[in-house]
Amino acid sequence: MPKDKTLAFKPLSVLDLPVPRSQTALMQLLQLLVGRERYRYWCGGTVRKDKLAVFAEKMSKRYPLTRNARQRSYDRKRGLACVQLLVRPAVGDNVQWWLVSTSGKGGLADPVSPDAQVARHADSKAGHVVVDDYVLMYATKPLVPYKCKDGDSGVVGEPQSPERGAAHEKPSQTSTWTWKLRGDAVTALQAAVEEECARLAFGTEGASAWGLRGLLAAQRHRPLFSGVRNQVLELHRFARKQWARRRDSWLHLHPGMAERYGDAAGQLPSLKVTLTQQLPLMVRMKVYDAPPASLRSLCTSTQDE
Repeated sequence: MPKDKTLAFKPLSVLDLPVPRSQTALMQLLQLLVGRERYRYWCGGTVRKDKLAVFAEKMSKRYPLTRNARQRSYDRKRGLACVQLLVRPAVGDNVQWWLVSTSGKGGLADPVSPDAQVARHADSKAGHVVVDDYVLMYATKPLVPYKCKDGDSGVVGEPQSPERGAAHEKPSQTSTWTWKLRGDAVTALQAAVEEECARLAFGTEGASAWGLRGLLAAQRHRPLFSGVRNQVLELHRFARKQWARRRDSWLHLHPGMAERYGDAAGQLPSLKVTLTQQLPLMVRMKVYDAPPASLRSLCTSTQDE
């Protein structure tokens, strides 16, 4: 679990459970819970804000939602399930929620659980956790290549060839839990790129962003978990290939651009520039504000409206 003091306290009521400060913080927490903490069983949905209190109390009677980190560790040792309720910051009248559970008695994997029939396993193809355009998956990601020599397996402790040649870089990869864009979202983005290219809409970035450049800039502002980051880079690669076929036509329509910018006119940034300067690595963030918003505050905001 993330090192956040908020997670150590024991709520007096389920309505005191904290709410993540943003969608990205929520996704990061789900990634940690499902991945490292093995909360692999889950169910979710939406509920109106004015019904959130009743819903939360109902779930609290079914599952031990107000246990703190130390108590959940004790429960695991006894073979009991740990269950947590996560709620997304409210948008409009509805609140989106996820119930995540470890294996064990009293959790979503327990056949006698009230929600066992609707629970899904995050590892299964049809059971991945989804948040809007994103899906949480156990996926392979590339690592920074390491240097080795011909005949060197690169494995520590493994016998190496006595006739090793010139040094070269060997690609490396690992598997981890990460967020990725859903397949249909990627397909839709590729179609949008093709449309902007066909319209010769090179566009601009910034406050008045539009066209191809505006579309690509918007993707760089997504939560750049490793899976999403790699997909956004591949979308830029796809866009460069598609735009290369249209650039001459665009230059013909805008001759002044070639005179003003020379070879740089109508050129998208190189993939190296995109990777090193436009796609920052994801960093661990605070999950909750200080003090954190709570389920109770969401219910209160409904009453005040």
